[in-house]
Amino acid sequence: MTLASVSSLPRSLLRGLAVSAAVGFTLAACAGTPPAPVAGNDPALSAVRWELTGWTGHTVPHGDNGEPVILNFDMQDGKGRVSGRAGCNQFSAPYSVRAAGQLTIVEAVTTRMACAPPAMQFEADFLDKLQAVNNYKISGPVLEMTTVDGQTLSFYQREKPSAAAKIKFVYVASQKMPCSTGMMRTTCLQIRERKEDPWQLWYGNIAGFNFEPGIAYRLRILEEPVLNPPADASSIKWTLDMIVEQEVVKK
Repeated sequence: MTLASVSSLPRSLLRGLAVSAAVGFTLAACAGTPPAPVAGNDPALSAVRWELTGWTGHTVPHGDNGEPVILNFDMQDGKGRVSGRAGCNQFSAPYSVRAAGQLTIVEAVTTRMACAPPAMQFEADFLDKLQAVNNYKISGPVLEMTTVDGQTLSFYQREKPSAAAKIKFVYVASQKMPCSTGMMRTTCLQIRERKEDPWQLWYGNIAGFNFEPGIAYRLRILEEPVLNPPADASSIKWTLDMIVEQEVVKK
C-alpha cells in the first residue's frame, strides 16, 4: 500500500490499523522476553539432611577432623530456609529454588561460639561460598552444588532426625562381653566416647548397626530420648548415622 493510498483511507480505519500495529509490537516484545522463574521448593532437598563430603580445594571436617558440616532445607511459612552446622557454629539462611536445578542462598546468620582458628576459617569460607551457589543436582543419595566461580560442593544424604536428637561419636570394641539384661544372660557391646576412657557395656542395640566380631569401630550416632520407656528398657535410643572408622583387630 502506498503513502497516497494510506492517506486516502477513512480516519476510523487508520485508527484501527494503528491499534493493530501497536498490539503486534507488544506481542512480539512479550514473546521475546522469557517469563520470570517462580520461586519454589524442591521436596528432594528438604526430605533429608545433607552432609558435606567434598569441596574443591578443601579438606572437609568429620570425625577427629572436626564436627560434620550439615545442611537442613525446610519451608517455613512458605519461605525456604537452610540451616545446620558449618564446622563450628550453627547457621541459618534464606534460600529459594529459582527454577529446576537453580538455587540461591543468601547471607547466613550464625551463633557466635569460638573454635580453633582452622575451624573458624573453614566456616567463614564455607558460608561465603554458599552465597555463590548457582546450580544444584541430586543423583540418588548425592547432592552437588556448583558455584558461579566453578567450584563444586558435594553432599551425601543422611536421615533427618527429630529435633531432640543429638549427634555423638563413640568407639566400639572388637569383641562383645558377657552381660545381663533383666533375667537374661547375653553379650553386650563395649563402648566409650574417648580413646582414653575405660570400656563400658552398652545394654541396648544401635539401630542400623551390624556388629562384626574382630572389627573395632568409631561410629557417629543419633541419640534420641524415648518417651515413656518400659521399666527394664533404656530411656535413650541410638541410631547409626555413619561409620567413621573401622579396623580389623588382630588377636
